[in-house]
Amino acid sequence: MEERQCLRCGLKLPYGSLAYVVNVKVFAAFDGVILESEEETQQPLEQLLEQIKELDPKTLEKEVYEEFSLVLCKRCRDRFVDEAQTPWEGHFRISRGPDQILH
Repeated sequence: MEERQCLRCGLKLPYGSLAYVVNVKVFAAFDGVILESEEETQQPLEQLLEQIKELDPKTLEKEVYEEFSLVLCKRCRDRFVDEAQTPWEGHFRISRGPDQILH
């Protein structure tokens, strides 16, 4: 079996050791509101349809929906969750708690 490692910090995570999987789904959110009138959107919409014809379907799909998984160690998992829940406090605050001992 191939050894895993934390995607963020690179820590080796042997099988049987503590690891976390984060499944991420990113998709376009349409709130149902179009601010322009139908007349204002018709020409830009036609131009967009022409551009789409020339693009790769996989690239277009990624613009609307993408899904992937991350493998993280305990410390990076805690930092990831903290940042996701409190993004206004800055990127990956450095924890001074006991989780540093586990890493």
